[in-house]
Amino acid sequence: MSLRSRLIAAFVAVFVLLGVSSVVVTLVQRSYLMGQVDQQLTNLTPAAGAVISRLANNATRPNAQSALQSEFSEFYIGRVAPDGRMQTFVAPVSDPELVPELPTVPVYGTPLTVRTSGGSVNRVRIIETRLNDGSISIFGVSMSATEAAIRRLIITEGIASLIVLSVMGLVVFWVVRLGIRPIRRMTEAADAISAGSIDTRVDVPSDGTEAARLGHALNTMIDTTRATETRLRQFVSDASHELRTPLTTLRGYTALYEAGGFERKEDLDDAMRRMGNEAARMGRIVDDLLLLAKLDEHGAPAPEPVELGGVLRDLASDITVVQPGRPVSVECPEPVIALIDRDHLTQTITAFTTNALRYTDATAEIILRASVSKGRARVEVSDRGPGIVEADLPRLFDRFYRADSGRSRAAGGNGLGLAIVASIISSNHGTYGVNSVVGFGSTFWFELPTAPNS
Repeated sequence: MSLRSRLIAAFVAVFVLLGVSSVVVTLVQRSYLMGQVDQQLTNLTPAAGAVISRLANNATRPNAQSALQSEFSEFYIGRVAPDGRMQTFVAPVSDPELVPELPTVPVYGTPLTVRTSGGSVNRVRIIETRLNDGSISIFGVSMSATEAAIRRLIITEGIASLIVLSVMGLVVFWVVRLGIRPIRRMTEAADAISAGSIDTRVDVPSDGTEAARLGHALNTMIDTTRATETRLRQFVSDASHELRTPLTTLRGYTALYEAGGFERKEDLDDAMRRMGNEAARMGRIVDDLLLLAKLDEHGAPAPEPVELGGVLRDLASDITVVQPGRPVSVECPEPVIALIDRDHLTQTITAFTTNALRYTDATAEIILRASVSKGRARVEVSDRGPGIVEADLPRLFDRFYRADSGRSRAAGGNGLGLAIVASIISSNHGTYGVNSVVGFGSTFWFELPTAPNS
């Protein structure tokens, strides 16, 4: 059963419960009021009999007779004489013409409700008692007050029930309109997405309800899924493109060899060398992809305290060996200890220095810095190269992205070095970035948690 059906069923159940409760309360109240009337009649019946005896025998003076009639001004007192004549001694002041219709067979001592043959009220509660002279005393009271009280109770219950049902109806309408209907649309959108339609979006209401927040969350999930799928497609396309070049080279040399194109040994040796280079390049791409996949799935290895100054000095020595004429300096005035796997730290800084070596002039200075910034270890690799245009900065750490699409693959890398840096640093709860000014150089940096008490 849907939530909407359950709400409607609950509304109907409340309606029935209110109806049953109203009936029960009315019956209980009516029984209580009737009990009060009957108790009053029963208690005053002997006094009413005495009044009949005195008034019937004219044994009461006029003043006393008026006092008796005033004392019983709300009641009816009469009798049925032995000859069957109906006599009225006291009638209610509010209805002096009141005459009850007596039952054919007298019911002595038990209160009962009868209709009237005279007067303004329709029903009266009486009790019949047989007197010593053979006559029957009739002592009664009008039911108008009791019936009016019951009517007021019924009207009050009806108004209260109407108010409760109206409020519940508004609540159900509000829940259906602001809650269930948006959720149903979201369910339909989720079904469409599961069927493959990632362009579907949910119309989110402008209020701050849970349904609106759920709609925003669903749209965010849709956008994230769409972006992830777009990145995945781009990744597969870029990976295929990167691997296609060495594979094409290998197939070309193989076909040329089968066609007898290498008549001289020197040509064959050169072809084998170039095939080896392409195979090695393809292997590096595969290794980088596997590393990225491993970092995405398992995260970084357990971190260990690493002193950054020593690592920077070792890498500076490596740069000097590769390019002896390159000016390199290390700035680390005090020991800086970061929490990271040493191999991953070396790989991260090497990615920065490799870019600096690859894309700057051999005479441009490279500066390696380590410091503590706001309680975190910070590493910077700066160069005095041509710099990077601002439009390329946000995507430098994307996979397979190259700031200069015109660079040859022989001069450039495979576009995964900085992506690996981003994955390693993020896996170690760090941050990374680049600052660059065209014509003045670039500074690649990252920050990591420092070791306790470092």
